[in-house]
Amino acid sequence: MASTRAQALRRFVREVWYMLPISLLVALAVELLNHQSLEKLLLFLQGHPWMFLFNVEIIFNTFLFAELFRRRRGVRWLLGILWLVLGAVNAIIQKTRVLPFTTRDVLLIPDGLKMITVYFKWYEIIGMFVGAALIIAGMALVVVKSRKRENFDRTLSLGVFCAVTALTVIVTRVSTTAGGIDWEKTNLVDAYHDYGFAYGFTCTFADFGISRPTEYSEELVEEIAGDVIEPTAAPEPEAEEPLTPNVVFVQLESFFDVDTLEDAAFSADPIPVFRELMETCPHGQLRVPSVGGGTANTEFEVLTGMNLDYFAAGEFPYNTILKDTSCETVCFNLKELGYTATAVHNYTGTFYGRNTVYAQLGFDRFVPQEYMNGLTYNALGWAHDSVLTGETMQALATTPGRDFVFTVTVQSHGKYPAEGENVEGDIAVLSAPETVDKTALTYYVNELSQVDAFIGALIDELEAFDEPTVLVLYGDHLPALGLEADDLSTGDLYQTTYVLWNNFGLDMQGGDLQAFQLSAYVLGQLNIHEGILTRFHQNFGPDCDEEDYLSFLRVLEYDMLYGDHNIYEGGSPYQPTALKLGAAPIVCESYTYDPGTATISVYGQNFTTYSDIIVDGERKNAVFADETRLIARANGVTEDSLVCVGQFTREGDELGRSGFGKMREISP
Repeated sequence: MASTRAQALRRFVREVWYMLPISLLVALAVELLNHQSLEKLLLFLQGHPWMFLFNVEIIFNTFLFAELFRRRRGVRWLLGILWLVLGAVNAIIQKTRVLPFTTRDVLLIPDGLKMITVYFKWYEIIGMFVGAALIIAGMALVVVKSRKRENFDRTLSLGVFCAVTALTVIVTRVSTTAGGIDWEKTNLVDAYHDYGFAYGFTCTFADFGISRPTEYSEELVEEIAGDVIEPTAAPEPEAEEPLTPNVVFVQLESFFDVDTLEDAAFSADPIPVFRELMETCPHGQLRVPSVGGGTANTEFEVLTGMNLDYFAAGEFPYNTILKDTSCETVCFNLKELGYTATAVHNYTGTFYGRNTVYAQLGFDRFVPQEYMNGLTYNALGWAHDSVLTGETMQALATTPGRDFVFTVTVQSHGKYPAEGENVEGDIAVLSAPETVDKTALTYYVNELSQVDAFIGALIDELEAFDEPTVLVLYGDHLPALGLEADDLSTGDLYQTTYVLWNNFGLDMQGGDLQAFQLSAYVLGQLNIHEGILTRFHQNFGPDCDEEDYLSFLRVLEYDMLYGDHNIYEGGSPYQPTALKLGAAPIVCESYTYDPGTATISVYGQNFTTYSDIIVDGERKNAVFADETRLIARANGVTEDSLVCVGQFTREGDELGRSGFGKMREISP
């Protein structure tokens, strides 16, 4: 037995020496894909040699996992191919959205499939799916055809695997503690650049939500409440009454001041309206949590007042904690003053799960593109933002009291056309940074010009509106143009601009902010202090200790979402709203039926091109006649049939349906 164990150990040692150079080669290939150039790979190896070796050790450890199987060489080949595939996926994703590939992206696959035709041509899509199928089949074949080993000692293999895994964990802990790896305080792009793909990807798998702060306790929460939050909770008698104008936030997709581009010149200014606003209105730089993509995370920070840095790297709270948890937001806070909260977005209602998540965030109504008429589309298939002028105004006009409207644009979304593709537009790019594709930039600035026109049209409407209204405009993140920090005069890929405007002469102030501070800052200028985090941000002035500010914010976020709700005396007061879709309801009033042609006509209100007739639970592929009439072919409709109207996404997901209509007549 001892001799057999010794032989197994010698064979294992030989296999280990075989796996080390393979791990090194796989790590080099993966990092070449991660850094996307040989020059950047060499800089990584020169600047972070120990982190590279750490990545090699992680890959090596996954190869050791193969030792737990009789077909170890087949499994080892499978794992090596898997690492290369993950590296390739990461490279593709970085090119399309800048942010690297994380384990959290698996949760975004349904949303990603909805946008796949925007980012890839059909032959590319077919090629990817065929390639994926071939890779999967090949990997399965490699495992099945690999030779089973004799004298398999699973106990030895398991022991070594566990030992190396433990060593990996210990090294990570020591490195983190010693400051060699500061994962939490590094943005995702820089983290993958400095720490490597294998380490970064693994961290996104192991990390989730907000980890419990070491200083978290009921006593500390009470101290924060007493020293920071409560001073504004009970204002002095002489304090000014809150102003209660309509508050409209417009989050502009991939919008930023192109004048900050170094070595760039254009035949005309793409954003003359926004530039005039920057010259005449309060404004400032806005630090956002994403670059190139991640719209929902900027939304999250603005609406909740929470800092996303404390969440797991690459996490989208819309797809995790907020799927079944409500939390404090500006929507809930303003409702205490009688506001109605409405979200408006000219993209599909199911993207990022908004049709359910917005209820958790306190919205009363949500108007996605499926509830809009008059939609037109750009060359990439994104809806023009011009439709949002009327939709935003309708949201304001269809309630009896004051409104909070959160409008999210989409027109200037990527992926932008690359060199060699035809791009039309009135604005020409005269020069651009070397790292930026001129064709893509040309397309982008011409879309930006149309978004700017939408801003002007919305302001014109609000100026004529007979209710006092504050308008907040800001970019959610920089566009996915391949920008590097050196391409910007700001030197910051995570910085956009915000502007404050109002139609009733209110004197407001600007200044540089984080996205999670924006709503509290705006409400503070209206003497509105509802909400724990609102008061928290408002009471931390410029003289307060920033370290305490951020540390206390983390404690509050953990307590509100994952902890004991001590700030709410043990139980969260927030429950999901009964979210209504559309600014006005879809109403099915009546229907007629012609048995001769087997045609049903349904009459009602507020129909859109995404409306469909449902007869006895079955969709009929209706034709949109106008907002009051839908027509479809149907057999056997009677006065006893259950007829209603449903709203459906392009992918066939049902968002909602009307009540049942009544038969008016049966044509002869």
